[in-house]
Amino acid sequence: MTVTKDAPENLDSDTGQLAEADWLARYVQTDGGGNLVNSIRDLIQSGRLQTGARLPTVRILGSLLGVSPATVAGAWSRLRELGLIETRRRGGTVVTDIAARVAVRPEARDEQSWDLAQGLIDYALLPELGQALLAGLQESSVHRASKEHAIPGLVAAVSPTWPFQPEAWSTAGSGTEGTLLAIQAAAGERSVVAIESPTSPRLLDICATLGLELIAVACDDSGPTPGSLREALTRQPAAFIYQPRAQVPLGHAVDAVRLSELALELRRSPNTQVVEDDFIGPLSQTTAPSMGALLPDRTLLVRGYCNTYGIDLRTCVIGGSSKLIDSVRRLRSFGAAMNSRILQGALAWLLRDERTGAAIANARQRYASRRENLLRLLRARGLTAQGNDGLNLWVSVPREEAAIVSLAAQGISVGSGSRCHVGPKTGEFLRLSTARLPDDIKALEQIADRFEEIQGRPTLTTQPL
Repeated sequence: MTVTKDAPENLDSDTGQLAEADWLARYVQTDGGGNLVNSIRDLIQSGRLQTGARLPTVRILGSLLGVSPATVAGAWSRLRELGLIETRRRGGTVVTDIAARVAVRPEARDEQSWDLAQGLIDYALLPELGQALLAGLQESSVHRASKEHAIPGLVAAVSPTWPFQPEAWSTAGSGTEGTLLAIQAAAGERSVVAIESPTSPRLLDICATLGLELIAVACDDSGPTPGSLREALTRQPAAFIYQPRAQVPLGHAVDAVRLSELALELRRSPNTQVVEDDFIGPLSQTTAPSMGALLPDRTLLVRGYCNTYGIDLRTCVIGGSSKLIDSVRRLRSFGAAMNSRILQGALAWLLRDERTGAAIANARQRYASRRENLLRLLRARGLTAQGNDGLNLWVSVPREEAAIVSLAAQGISVGSGSRCHVGPKTGEFLRLSTARLPDDIKALEQIADRFEEIQGRPTLTTQPL
């Protein structure tokens, strides 16, 4: 299998399949077959999975990903339809050459490669969980038969940072699960929702999993525009979905003035519910207002904590309309009906602990510095880029696909801007995940230089930051 140099070496020397599956499992998302298709497609188009790479069997990959072989087989079928892979009688399933690819520069093989495509956090900036988990074990309701959708201690810890007083609270296993449940509750039996565009591929994958039809709401530097929302509401969507702060991929936050303008439009569409996706939670530099303060009877705010405290905490918080919270709870009633009270208690402890708070403040500053430094360096080299908050940058390029392939040849994988658009794209863009960027300015300059090369201009000399 031909991949970049960070792939594991021959975990199964006989077939190579385990090595391939293990590598793929590190880089793909599996919240449904649609995510698997998109993740594999991104790896192929970025050049990280190269022509001739042999893919693992559906049984081996499904086992590692925790999904059924049928889910993987369905994804393989769709990738074949897209012309990205083919199944050969004796050679298994391999990546095909759908377009000319740029070979990796010989000198690039010995340089640091950077994965700016996958939205992975920096594990070194996560706090320790030991004391938090011990505190969670002391939760008084542990082992009781009653369901505690949001224990009192967690509500008390979260409330001071919540931008409105919710009618009800609940929790879910992750920010992605919480947002899926919130959108499902808001949409009900209807199938059409409005959503900002461009937006997070994660949100688009959630909507695809739910089989929803999407209406695009255009954005500017202040968030979704009132005029575009007004037009979308003429179709009477079941819900309006947006990110109040650290928006992926644009990085803006919705301020009080824009929020009031959007609320005015929503009041004219009383059957449209509102879902706010606050995915990075405490890592955001901005305190954004919520539609819940203006439309409390039809708003749900979902706040994720996995990026801040680690995925093993498995707890996000949902607050808002009691009617919609009841729907969320009913949707979970046949699965994990409530989140572990131990994990809820652990999150409550983390939110209150001063040393943890200081660690999170440091992480927030480090993430912001990485993003801001690369943004400045890209702009100094003549690139058009934006991202005032969050863990992403949005970069304009002459040709998206050519840029993805060229950067891959130089050891940099980036996200496809096309995957962020609802309907026709409005330009050629790349989405860069900045959380794992280096702190070292010289290393950032090298990355910025590679981006400048795809613009066809000579490298500039910049002053130290």
